[in-house]
Amino acid sequence: MKDLGHMNYADGYKPIQSFLYLHSAIIHSNNDSSFLVLEIPIKQNGFLYDTVHFSIKFLLFQNMSSLSAFDSLKTQINCSTQTGYFHLEIPFHLKMNSTSFMYLYVNENSSLKHSETFFEVNKNPTSPGFIYPFRANTTEKYILPFATQNQNFQIHNSFGADTFRVWYYNYQFQLATPTFFNPVPVKFPERVDTVFVFTSNELFHLPKTGLYVFHSTTHADLSFCLLCVDESFPFITAPLQMAKPLRYISKNEEYEYFLTENSKDRVDSFWINKSGSTEHAKDMIRRYYNRVQFANEFFTTYQEGWQTDKGLIYIIFGAPDEVYFDADAEWWGYRSRGNRNAVRYKFIESENPFGVKSYTLLRNSNYFDSWNRQGFAWRHGLAD
Repeated sequence: MKDLGHMNYADGYKPIQSFLYLHSAIIHSNNDSSFLVLEIPIKQNGFLYDTVHFSIKFLLFQNMSSLSAFDSLKTQINCSTQTGYFHLEIPFHLKMNSTSFMYLYVNENSSLKHSETFFEVNKNPTSPGFIYPFRANTTEKYILPFATQNQNFQIHNSFGADTFRVWYYNYQFQLATPTFFNPVPVKFPERVDTVFVFTSNELFHLPKTGLYVFHSTTHADLSFCLLCVDESFPFITAPLQMAKPLRYISKNEEYEYFLTENSKDRVDSFWINKSGSTEHAKDMIRRYYNRVQFANEFFTTYQEGWQTDKGLIYIIFGAPDEVYFDADAEWWGYRSRGNRNAVRYKFIESENPFGVKSYTLLRNSNYFDSWNRQGFAWRHGLAD
């Protein structure tokens, strides 16, 4: 295989029939052992049965330019569930104070749905994988960046018993801005709205929507966050959920109009007027909000995925034709097609006070034409 930095991972962003919706994370159990944790939703994958058969392979590399792995694993797992997801935990050996890169390939053998990705694996005393939530009354490690109010959890610290201080933020983070805008520093909340304290033996749930940041009191550098979202998330089911993502393709006065009463009728009218017919409007609605859902599923950080820079590009331009990674950046490339010119975007890892990995788009005034061209396509029923 090629070195990791020269592989095209675009298939990981294309929800076609063979695409496997999958979330993955590394959780550290002690100084020598870790777990590859996989969560595979049933609804998004369209599974019609509660028993599936997965083939899983991972390779560990010292760096992105390595051509040979220093460790690997292949396994077959039969998995059954009575819940809305399949949950898998695969133990493997990983030394403390190490940094490596994991290539992961997962295939569901009956449907042939598959997922291919890679990510950096850090294991040191400050790695977030040492503290994590798990679902109450189970041993399932919870790895999604979002949760709902009706879910119960406990928090585990792999170093031992702990007390956690939880900071709650009821804060409206700014939406991603168009690609050609001058860069604007991200504004973060200046104060915490509420503080909770509980121990690793206590059950807890998220009492209301917003951002929760969990801090260990025994290991000051360990923290993680969960975004509490509506019950339907990542799906778009309510009129207001349909109205808000239209910010990217609507004028200011249109957007304010959507957010008032009767938002469903107003959103429907917007799409019908722009598309020219009810049938074409249905197709445009399906296309636009499927992208919003995908962004919520895979790009959520301390804010909902559709609000992020990756979400912005994915919604407006669709799945990229090329995706490449380097140590601290991700590149998306789009080929010329229909009304769209060829264009390339670079996302760089950006710092935030919540300890979650997030990316910022490198904006450039040269993107003005490609942005306006694609916005015109959406507003005239021409976007592909």
